[in-house]
Amino acid sequence: MTEIRTEKKIDGMTAPKLDARLKEVLGAGETELTIDMEETTYISSVGLRAFVSAQKKINKAGGSMVLIHVKPCILEIFEVTGFAGVLTIES
Repeated sequence: MTEIRTEKKIDGMTAPKLDARLKEVLGAGETELTIDMEETTYISSVGLRAFVSAQKKINKAGGSMVLIHVKPCILEIFEVTGFAGVLTIES
């Protein structure tokens, strides 16, 4: 299992780095991911896309991805966008 820690803001500047890291880990054959979002207080649509893209790849591989330590303000964004139903989230 691989754990990835996200930055305070997942936006147009930081999301490409997160997306690249997710692709790197998944490309190496990892199918069990834990995403620690303890520091994250903001996420943009680019960040949301990175998570959904990774989730689709993990689903195809029969693995799992869990977002942990999700702050209420971020959880609300996942819920409003409908991604709470696609992603496994532990607050």
